[in-house]
Amino acid sequence: MADIGYFDAWQLWLQGRTTVGYDLLGIPMLWWGRTGKILSFVAGTVVVIDLVGVEKLARYGERLVGFMAARITVRPFIVGLFAGMIAAAFTVVVTGPMGEDSPLRYSLVLAVGSVSGGLTGIIGYALQHPKFAPAARWASLGLFLIGFHFDLLAS
Repeated sequence: MADIGYFDAWQLWLQGRTTVGYDLLGIPMLWWGRTGKILSFVAGTVVVIDLVGVEKLARYGERLVGFMAARITVRPFIVGLFAGMIAAAFTVVVTGPMGEDSPLRYSLVLAVGSVSGGLTGIIGYALQHPKFAPAARWASLGLFLIGFHFDLLAS
């Protein structure tokens, strides 16, 4: 596949030609589009804040922090490891079509597993913060715009 630059991709798209079949930064445009769809979906999950309610999320955050801050130091490690394993397993399933020997696949699995494990405790603190809901809404708007952008570019 030919590697094209960012502005070349937009030029192709504006000319009405497909960008699928090209690589952007060494990654197939198909995967840029799929990443865009995933980001748009994640941005849409902010609706959970409105459905569940900020107060209930704050209470859940208190319970999560209490669980993670238990006197037994092994508990937070196990919870983080469990969250990381679930995220890594999900990433393995999602990136299966990339091939077993793909270095990008290994990098994604490692990154997603590590980040989700590390964020487990931080999420509890974030849910308790009074400005969590507005910040999540603005972050979801940013994710949506970025995701839509790559989905559109890969179409």
